[in-house]
Amino acid sequence: MRAALLEAVGRLTMIEAETPTIEEPDQLLIQVKRVGVCGSEVHAFCGTHPYRRPPAILGHETAGQVVAIGPAVTRFKEGDRVMVDPLWPCGQCAECRAGYPNLCFYKKMLGTAEWPGAFGEYIVAPEPTIFPLPDNMSYLQGSLIEPLMVGVHVARMADLKARESVAVLGTGSIGGMVTGVCHALGAGPIITADSHQHCLDAARERLGATHDFLLPDVDPVDAIREVTGGRGVDLAVVAADDVSLVAQAVEMTKPRGRVVLVALLTEAPLKLRAWDIISKEISVIGSIISDHSDVHQAIELATSGQVDVEAVVTHVLPIEETQRGVEMAHTKDDGAIKVTFSFEPA
Repeated sequence: MRAALLEAVGRLTMIEAETPTIEEPDQLLIQVKRVGVCGSEVHAFCGTHPYRRPPAILGHETAGQVVAIGPAVTRFKEGDRVMVDPLWPCGQCAECRAGYPNLCFYKKMLGTAEWPGAFGEYIVAPEPTIFPLPDNMSYLQGSLIEPLMVGVHVARMADLKARESVAVLGTGSIGGMVTGVCHALGAGPIITADSHQHCLDAARERLGATHDFLLPDVDPVDAIREVTGGRGVDLAVVAADDVSLVAQAVEMTKPRGRVVLVALLTEAPLKLRAWDIISKEISVIGSIISDHSDVHQAIELATSGQVDVEAVVTHVLPIEETQRGVEMAHTKDDGAIKVTFSFEPA
């Protein structure tokens, strides 16, 4: 099969790889139709991801068609259109039993050396990680369910309520999805800040942002305080890989507000003043990937049109252009936000 291998940091190479085979009775073989580039793929490409490391076939935002099933599979048949939740938890550890499979110490993640991903033409996945695509959902839209799930998980971790004010710092694909979910749940105002105007435009024009500010031209703390009458926001979400945004998020959040960190902040240690958190009783919350309970809400938000998942899609490239595509996702050149790949002819 065709596959793009992360051969070394900064280098993706097209190879002919062995097609994976079903090894357990509950597994399915899926032909990949669309796969997106996530920030975690960019981190792997740059050598800054904690566990996505070369050599590996990356790719975890995907949708495709079932081509073979194991004997224990009951919910799917050959030819079914599906999307894949890239989380494969052990199901037995204390975290899994408590209902937190995304925190499973033994989990496998699609797009790693342990579970080769959808930058390959075929993947194998266990039945509990597979979900059917609604008839009105394209493969492209199906590949966007996973980043939308991340947005759903952020809102759930923050216990977001209707009419609460939100600041989203970073409006790439994840920040855009967070914006869309917050809008769908009735939050407002939704204030976005980013260093790329085209990312802000997508969030405002198609995902429900009510205000946007271009960094570093505007001080986001001052701007957001002005929008909120000096009080600050109920929720600030850091969705960009810039550690300076975390202290700003704390500063722009009102008393008893919440700050959620969803970006992989690998650049440097965080620098926060404890008093800024203590004096306002702010909650600082980490949000990692999502879990199976977020899938159904994400699919409903997409199929109902409450979140325009294609708003972040800027490029659909052939799989042979993975090097160029991941570089664009990293730099945001050519107006890139969400870069996706296809194994099918254009």
